[in-house]
Amino acid sequence: MKDFRRLLAAALIMVCAGALFVACGSDDEPSRPGVALPSDFPESDVPMVDGAVLTASGESPQWQVTVQAHASDGNPLTNAVTKLTDAGFAESSRVDDPQSKSVLLSKDVDGRQLWVNVGLSSTASAGASTVIYQVSFAG
Repeated sequence: MKDFRRLLAAALIMVCAGALFVACGSDDEPSRPGVALPSDFPESDVPMVDGAVLTASGESPQWQVTVQAHASDGNPLTNAVTKLTDAGFAESSRVDDPQSKSVLLSKDVDGRQLWVNVGLSSTASAGASTVIYQVSFAG
């Protein structure tokens, strides 16, 4: 009976350890907290603010991603624009209304124009640190 209990305990430990490795080691996990980005999203070309992805939708050539930025990181729109300009994007236009603020930027990627409209909305569910990215390729 003692041997049976030891075998049962060892089997349970192996099953639990295996479940833990499967849960923690999936290749399908998003690269950041929250929902996964669409598989064809140009993540390497569009740097985003740190934070959890609240929503992500679309497929090539258009996507929309909403990120809950860390409130302690300062102005999320300024941070988003800085990340994009540091990655080679040029600002095209800016809207600064009480209800919404947005900046349109673009850069050339492999002979195609990549446009990113990044903005904040006072009506966003998560408040002032919710950054909305609208991304599209033209051409």
